[in-house]
Amino acid sequence: MKNIILKSIITVFGIVFFYACSLKKNISANIDYQVADTVSVSYVDSVSFEDFKKEELKVKQINFDSFLKANVDIEIEFQDSVIQVTPDFDFFEYGPIVSFAKLEDNNRIFAIVCPYDYVEEVQTNVLFYELKGKQWVLISKFDNTEEVNYFKVIDLNNDGVREIHSIGYPNVNGNFNNYFYSYSKAENEFINGGGSYSGVFEFKPKQSRIEAYYMGSWYMPNIKTIYHWKNNKLIPYKEIEVGLKIADMKHSVMYIKYSENLNLDEDSLQLIYKKSYRGKKFKKFYENFFENN
Repeated sequence: MKNIILKSIITVFGIVFFYACSLKKNISANIDYQVADTVSVSYVDSVSFEDFKKEELKVKQINFDSFLKANVDIEIEFQDSVIQVTPDFDFFEYGPIVSFAKLEDNNRIFAIVCPYDYVEEVQTNVLFYELKGKQWVLISKFDNTEEVNYFKVIDLNNDGVREIHSIGYPNVNGNFNNYFYSYSKAENEFINGGGSYSGVFEFKPKQSRIEAYYMGSWYMPNIKTIYHWKNNKLIPYKEIEVGLKIADMKHSVMYIKYSENLNLDEDSLQLIYKKSYRGKKFKKFYENFFENN
């Protein structure tokens, strides 16, 4: 009896130890943009990191006003688009971000500041400044509870004015938070155009179109969504979803769900059908969804 109990304890300990070791995550965040009719974004590298305890972190409070004032003479070439700067502090895995960007081929330079709340461990907001003379003037502020990894710029509708793309940290499946901000000349402010939680993007500026792919897992569905950038908003156009009907590791029957936006002036999708995912017709429709829609 004692041997049975001892073996049970050892087995449980082994399972716990294995699970604890598996918590170390491999993530990738090397994303590349190209200015063309089609711009692809994908993961090509991975970065390993260890979890840190709060008491082990040595955090310096960043004075963003002073940091911006020290960069009033910054120069950016239009082809460089955006310069991301991480202020000097000891731990930066989820730290504050400062980026400088040019949205047009002119002399206007903007700064994007994303402070980090170390107590609450969430991003508190995203701030947009414009350099006027030798001063940084705050023109827009957005509340944001999602962490931000870095910013990129992309002209989503080929009008010569680039939008700001906020990129979060990826999960184990390679999906991350994406938000898009556009600048309004008429209002002299930035507009939050919405976002998507996806892993791979393909931008087609001449069509004002974005193709996003949410990469699922054994228990989460795979989702392909076509968006249009319209009136400074990310509007879903068509979406296809494939997943398990019952995700319990016992059943293998899958479903396919197709939705459309019947009014591209609104951010809404309407379910067209949901059926069992079987047969060549549905498989071909899913696999060639972006190409045929």
